[in-house]
Amino acid sequence: MSSAGAMDTIVYTHLCRAMAISYLFTCIVYYSHKKWVKVLFLAIGCMLFGLNIFLWLVFHKIISPQIITLIGETNYTEASEFLSTFLLRGKGLISLFILAITISMIIYIEKKKNFLQIKNAICFSILSAIILLSSAVGFYHFNVYYQIFKSKTVDDCQIGDIFPFDALTATIYSLNAIRTTNNEMNYAIKVAEAEKGGSITEKDSLHIILIIGESYIKSHSQVYGYGLPTTPNLKLEEDNGNLFVFNNVVSPFNGTSPVLKNLFCCNSIAEGEKWYKSPFFPTCFKRSGYTINYWDNQRVTKSQGTWDFSMNSFLFDKRLCQISYSEAAPEGFPYDDQLISDFERSGKKKDGKYVFDIFHLWGQHVDASERYPHGQFSRFSAKDIRNNEPYMTESKKQDIANYDNATYYNDYVINHIINLYRNENTVVVYFSDHGEEIYDYRDSKGRVEAATGQEKNWLKYQFEVPFVIWCSDKYKALHPDIVRRIKASLNRPFMTDNTCHLLFDLAGLKTIYYRAERDLISPKFKPSKRIVNNNTDFDAVMRK
Repeated sequence: MSSAGAMDTIVYTHLCRAMAISYLFTCIVYYSHKKWVKVLFLAIGCMLFGLNIFLWLVFHKIISPQIITLIGETNYTEASEFLSTFLLRGKGLISLFILAITISMIIYIEKKKNFLQIKNAICFSILSAIILLSSAVGFYHFNVYYQIFKSKTVDDCQIGDIFPFDALTATIYSLNAIRTTNNEMNYAIKVAEAEKGGSITEKDSLHIILIIGESYIKSHSQVYGYGLPTTPNLKLEEDNGNLFVFNNVVSPFNGTSPVLKNLFCCNSIAEGEKWYKSPFFPTCFKRSGYTINYWDNQRVTKSQGTWDFSMNSFLFDKRLCQISYSEAAPEGFPYDDQLISDFERSGKKKDGKYVFDIFHLWGQHVDASERYPHGQFSRFSAKDIRNNEPYMTESKKQDIANYDNATYYNDYVINHIINLYRNENTVVVYFSDHGEEIYDYRDSKGRVEAATGQEKNWLKYQFEVPFVIWCSDKYKALHPDIVRRIKASLNRPFMTDNTCHLLFDLAGLKTIYYRAERDLISPKFKPSKRIVNNNTDFDAVMRK
């Protein structure tokens, strides 16, 4: 959604709903004739207002499922330390001051009610019309509560593209997300616990590496023809015959959480299968005899929405971790190479004969300038950018340069991982969770919704993803048939929700969950309809 579109939604939906809530509470107070009802509503309003002000000033966050969970899990000692650290100093004190001023104004207005009376009839009529019209719009959008309360899973509770900004709706939504996420988790855990594993056909010791990137615009990669040398290491690996570049791979969503849920489970979106009703593929690997190491640099994500909250609740659920990972990094780092260095120091690389290492990176996530250490990796600047569209400015060109620097750094990180395993029997699969935009074809960056007539470019930049497989010399020598099949599959249409079947194949893992027709490099592979963003037929749109 564009900035203007997002602001329209905030004004015409969330603000109006907040006014309708206020009007409804006012009516309840007026007709109840109970002073304690007014005090209760004022207390709730002030508490939510104060909490939101504090969260925004100190953490740049709002009330969310993540916040509700943290509050619920905080004990007395932690709460005391938190209050002394954040609330009673700096911006925390500012939030207390704002809350105190607000309460003082409420008390003053309650005592001086005549202060608010409007005696001019025309002004009174105009103001009344605005309030009534806004409240009517707000009441119309009360259907959000029906959607929230009827939902049994997060999938059911799709109330719009923008997280609710009015404090009461955000709180109700967040409390409900705990329930729906728990329902999905219980489904997923039951399926994972029932998984029996398979058998490994590989005779030699083997390393399988899965690297999941973030917000990678395929056309900004040198190996996909970009004009700047953003991926010199990958290009060298390709020239040496170790890297195989796939040309027609898309992501099912342009958001991390829904991508990862459908990636880590054995479901197929094209077949209408739900992620939480399918096995978690790391569990399949672990129960078959693989050591599973999971290093996720987004474990400390500061997202506010239900999707990211539910993703972390899923990937790091204690029950799932026990049956799926041999080891998992406790937290992430500011830069991706710090994560890889931490993994290298852990010594987990040498655990077991059959090892599956999974890395989830920050990649080029907005803001790209924060994704790489400046200095050594500040290779590109605004003068290197050749985009001369009318909407371009020097500042926007620098934004593109920052994105290309983040891509350059990402190439360095991937090369670091490859070098850890270069002399072993190793195969690496790398792709991004989704794409992005950085003024590529319109005056927009991030993941803005498609404008009318721009659907093809929207799909190209936000849903097409880079997808490569790297094979060590030893793996190539031991698996010439697999290498031949990889080379024969570079132009096949594929969607990343079916990646687990490719991994089963590369790992020599026989399991009842493997489907050859969904395996990108299998001779039995059958291209399926690629449905992205829940309801868009990717190939149908691109053919128009």
